[in-house]
Amino acid sequence: MNIEYLKYFAELAKVQHYGKAAKILNISQPGLSHAIKTLEEECGVPLFQREGRNVSLSSYGKELMKDVDDILNAYLRLEERAAGLRTEEKTVRIGTVYPLAAGMVPRMLQKFGATFPFVVYNRLTPEIAEGLMDGKYDIGFCSDLLKSEELEYYPIRESYIAVVVPKGHPLEKRESISLKEVALYPQIMFSKTSGFRNLQEQIFDKEGIKVRPVCTAEEIEVITGLVENGFGISVLPYMDIIRHHNIVAIPVQTSIWKSKFYIARRKYGIRSDQEEAFFQYWRKNRL
Repeated sequence: MNIEYLKYFAELAKVQHYGKAAKILNISQPGLSHAIKTLEEECGVPLFQREGRNVSLSSYGKELMKDVDDILNAYLRLEERAAGLRTEEKTVRIGTVYPLAAGMVPRMLQKFGATFPFVVYNRLTPEIAEGLMDGKYDIGFCSDLLKSEELEYYPIRESYIAVVVPKGHPLEKRESISLKEVALYPQIMFSKTSGFRNLQEQIFDKEGIKVRPVCTAEEIEVITGLVENGFGISVLPYMDIIRHHNIVAIPVQTSIWKSKFYIARRKYGIRSDQEEAFFQYWRKNRL
């Protein structure tokens, strides 16, 4: 049942006049009549009986009224509680893929001027999606579109695709490189649970190149560590974290591919004012 229609029902039962009730509720009399008729159709019984120009509750209406009072009182308490949650200080739980956790997310919080308490969790994109839907996280930063009607997400950053090689590698001095040349060397790829794995496979597939990785890892930190220690090379989105390792990033020649990152959350929920402002700020302003 429509909660607004129940409010109309309660007011009409109180004043016992359609015109007066419509005026108090600030709606048209036909609108009020439609609401009451809809309730009666849903209940399958008449809720009011006419007494000249006035109306009064039928026996069925009196029975319904006993429950409506409880429902409206509970709804009022819920509205008051929701208003309190929106204004009180709340710890914002942020789930983010590892490449953004150390550099970009802290910069975003600092640039926004966040004063609310927050906790940052490093997770894979599928875990972030699940956590957002389960209410474990309030905001997510992910590397792939989260295909769920429960979530909303917006792109916040694009990174170019590069090949990372260890210092001293034969390709180290190259200013750019083709994927066909890259495929001649042992490849380290993301595991299939990572949102980046699809991107890596699409990049090679478009060039008609089949790659069998020598090893895989879920996080970019592990992959860059494997590259640094000579296990192979890797095609990665260029991120700040690459600068912290003894490796070299070489742009891919004629690559039209870019890696995108998104900010995401559940479409509906109770949010503090600052949490809402933070999300809307980065929804509209990309890095």
